[in-house]
Amino acid sequence: MRALPWIIGGGVAAYALTRRSSRSSITSSETVAPFAGPLPGRWVWPVPRWNGRTPVISDGFNSPRPGLPRHGGVDLMFLRQPSDAYKVGTPNGSKLHVMPDGLPAVAASDGVIWSAMNTPHGWAVVIDHTPRKVATFYTHMEKLLVPETAPGKRGVAVRAGQPLGIIGASPLDAAHLKHVHFEVWLGGPTDRIDPSIVMRAWETVADPNALVARNASLVYRPVGAPGEAYPDWVRALKNKAGVYVIRDAETAEILYVGSSAGRLYDTLTRHFQTWRRWKGFWKGQYAEGHDPGLTYPRDSVEVAVRLTSPAKSLDEEMRLIGRLKPRDNLTGVPALEEAPF
Repeated sequence: MRALPWIIGGGVAAYALTRRSSRSSITSSETVAPFAGPLPGRWVWPVPRWNGRTPVISDGFNSPRPGLPRHGGVDLMFLRQPSDAYKVGTPNGSKLHVMPDGLPAVAASDGVIWSAMNTPHGWAVVIDHTPRKVATFYTHMEKLLVPETAPGKRGVAVRAGQPLGIIGASPLDAAHLKHVHFEVWLGGPTDRIDPSIVMRAWETVADPNALVARNASLVYRPVGAPGEAYPDWVRALKNKAGVYVIRDAETAEILYVGSSAGRLYDTLTRHFQTWRRWKGFWKGQYAEGHDPGLTYPRDSVEVAVRLTSPAKSLDEEMRLIGRLKPRDNLTGVPALEEAPF
């Protein structure tokens, strides 16, 4: 995809916002594009629901910043509730808002990735929502979930609600508070509108980290680095039945498919432990030679999970092995081309 002529200023201007020493922002001399909406097509909030809660705008458009230009977009988090364990002043919590670990930012509408790259403010993505003359901008992600794309180069198509990256914080923010910075452009980065005006009519999508049923699409998610606490969606697998798929995070090669009839958390996380193969855990579950004790570095793989009934977990595992052909599963002994005698 070439540099789009309707994005004013081309590639340099479109990414200039992410390379300033301050957050993406507008100056008092810029004119805010007047717009009352709605935007054509289907639109969703760039942050999905979490534990049944919908996101909110924690810092609005054009808000003043002491010593900095005014805010050029909106920041998205969740309202703090009394039950939230995130302490004020940590990366996960402020006085009024919280943001959990491992939650993805999602595409606000169908489009094509115009750019996806690392910046001083974290990973940032621009989506061109062609043929509509609308672009959206997302930043402060700690990991990218779409292919890295230089500005103006051909990127992948994305659908509304598709994960773009894991929400993080700006490395230049002293508080390191996790949130998404989101902008809507009607002609380029100098033609930003107040997203809150059009977002009132947008729907929110389910958390891609939520446990999924058998007929749902496979959604691959990171499981963190060694020594880190497992994400909430992994811990929620305790005492569940289902299947899991482990793939290489860089190449997307399917490495292993496994299942459990009621100990899905234990079975899955065994693959990420540098343990001496404790056969007692697997005893009676598998035939000789079908050893699920393979381990993988947590920060080099991604995992997808499907929940099933205990009785159907093994059948679903076999079905996925046949369809995905994982590298490390024992799928049978190859036949000899000719007898050795």
